[in-house]
Amino acid sequence: MSDSFAGPHGASSPLLDDDETRVAQARRHLTHLGTALVRDPLDRRVHQALRAYMEKDSEAALQSWEVMLQRTPEELRERIRTVITAQAERQAS
Repeated sequence: MSDSFAGPHGASSPLLDDDETRVAQARRHLTHLGTALVRDPLDRRVHQALRAYMEKDSEAALQSWEVMLQRTPEELRERIRTVITAQAERQAS
């Protein structure tokens, strides 16, 4: 996980919860694979990497996404406030 998501006390105090972290990592990874697929649609390594991800890791990310979709608008606003506040505090220190 990028330390840009670490809390004010470093990596031992993560800013994102497990579901948020899993979804963020999945989005980055799949965006990278999608870009590689567009650049070279017949690259076997890209196809293998995409298949491997879909077989091994996609279910956990999809479950986390479903959990996040169940959050109410107020819960989402509170998470946004928490993340923004923590980021601002970290930058100020």
